[in-house]
Amino acid sequence: MKPDWLDKKEYPFKSKYIELEAGKMHYIDEGEGPPIVMIHGTPSWSFMYRNLIKKLRKKHRCIALDMIGFGLSDKPTDWSYKPRAHASNFEQLMEHLQLKDITLVVHDFGAPIGLAYAIKYPENVRGVVMLNSWTWSLSKHQTFSKASKYLVGPLGKFLHSKLNVSTNTLIHELFKEEDDLPESIKEHYIKALGNPDERVRNLACARELIGASKWYDELWKERRKIQDIPTLILWGERDKLIKIEALQRWKKFFHECYVIPFEDGGHFLQEENAEEIAQYISNFIKEEQKKNELVNS
Repeated sequence: MKPDWLDKKEYPFKSKYIELEAGKMHYIDEGEGPPIVMIHGTPSWSFMYRNLIKKLRKKHRCIALDMIGFGLSDKPTDWSYKPRAHASNFEQLMEHLQLKDITLVVHDFGAPIGLAYAIKYPENVRGVVMLNSWTWSLSKHQTFSKASKYLVGPLGKFLHSKLNVSTNTLIHELFKEEDDLPESIKEHYIKALGNPDERVRNLACARELIGASKWYDELWKERRKIQDIPTLILWGERDKLIKIEALQRWKKFFHECYVIPFEDGGHFLQEENAEEIAQYISNFIKEEQKKNELVNS
């Protein structure tokens, strides 16, 4: 049953669930064709990809999940919420769907979740599309703010400085760069975090997004396993949460890397530039398919 606050015109997708040890994890699975799997960051959910899916599902199979604690997934009080546990849940979903030759679309905290899967199963991943993300320990990374060194992602950053803000205030802070984002859309992010009267420090999805440096270090040591995966990077240059130095690091890392900068884009390109992003993703997948056909012919 979808909640009353959900605008079914904005999010006109059939809800599906996978039963995990942590609870029911919500996902959507729309369209047919080469599979695209979309992984959100904090404090968002699959709703952020809705406009991409509406475009891409005409020629692709689009899967987007809500990690446990986010969106329409369960929000248990007695689960760890550590990034490693989220990665395990994602792996279980991929096993359940039995997908091959996937294109991973990752953003923010979703990048380490998705790339952990790619490192473990590189044979299943045809390409990566990355939006403003990182996958390394922040504890010694000088380009991040003092708060971000110890806290993972934008939600953590605000937790550090504003432990007593409401979910309403939090969302408006995070989306303040998106001047044209309607209040009705912001409400979908506020409501998905739970009761708007709850304090941020009590949010299940926030509890364990800190102190994950060891796991990030482990992933970064294994990074060469994905270095040859063709990658498209779409980067909002006005992002105040993940700095441009992170983009430079990714550009040096991937062997086959295409970068599309959005000069006026911020952290949430999926809301600002959905139509352009959908077209870039579609073209990227089409070009990679052509290359593979030439190699195999």
